Amino acid sequence: MAELVTTETLVTAPAEGAPPIPGDVAELIRARAGEQLAPLVHRLFRPSLVLDPVPGEPPAASGPDGAVVGRLGGLPALPTGTDWPEFAGRPMQLLAQLDCAALAAAFRSTGPDAGGWPLPADGLLLFFHDEWLSDFSGRGCRVLHIPAGAPPRPAPAADGVTPAVPAVPVRATWAVSAPSYQDRELERLFPDDFLVALDLAQDLAEGLPRPAVRLLGWCDTDTGRPEGHRPLLQIESGVLAAEWGECVNVSFWISDEDLAAGRFDRVRHGFEVA
Repeated sequence: MAELVTTETLVTAPAEGAPPIPGDVAELIRARAGEQLAPLVHRLFRPSLVLDPVPGEPPAASGPDGAVVGRLGGLPALPTGTDWPEFAGRPMQLLAQLDCAALAAAFRSTGPDAGGWPLPADGLLLFFHDEWLSDFSGRGCRVLHIPAGAPPRPAPAADGVTPAVPAVPVRATWAVSAPSYQDRELERLFPDDFLVALDLAQDLAEGLPRPAVRLLGWCDTDTGRPEGHRPLLQIESGVLAAEWGECVNVSFWISDEDLAAGRFDRVRHGFEVA
């Protein structure tokens, strides 16, 4: 796996408004796409946050390299009056509880100034999904933006409810994210030769890391892409002690319109089966 791209290894992309990218990646883009199309490829890159599990006890440091920004799994801190999300009559499974203020601080302090923080600046984001993976329309998930400070709440009693996923604290690191050959935005740049887009996407996949958990950015997997949506959160099954059968990753998708408006009630669910 490629090393994590840090601010020390980045150069500023010539395309206005694009996040900076590694110098060697910029070179391979020019080699594949040519000087005229390279800036257009640069504009497709997106900033993201990689969420890495914190080994051992969560660190007390407040800096970007040590601050815990939330956790995967565990029990949700649901305020009084907020129902536990359900699907088909079953309580959903909590996959992540993230602190918006901590995420925003990590985004701004570890990443170059390549666009503002697009998510809420305070409160918590809770990511629930239907662990049975029984719905292929994308409705089997729920994302809640709630105030912080409520105590953890156990899942309501119901038939077939499994124990909560063991909690895994995570910290965040800024990382650049590139489109893949499945993303139409990249394909449209090469209408006369799709193989150029395919080869370029392969180069980018090999030159940039593919983390187990990514917030924002582009999709890192071969899961289906809901039309008009972008990834909000992606989680590979190996990072959690969860039983998903042959499912290898779960993703949450949001439209550009809803992301800009801070709306999370129409987020879509995605998953990939090996």
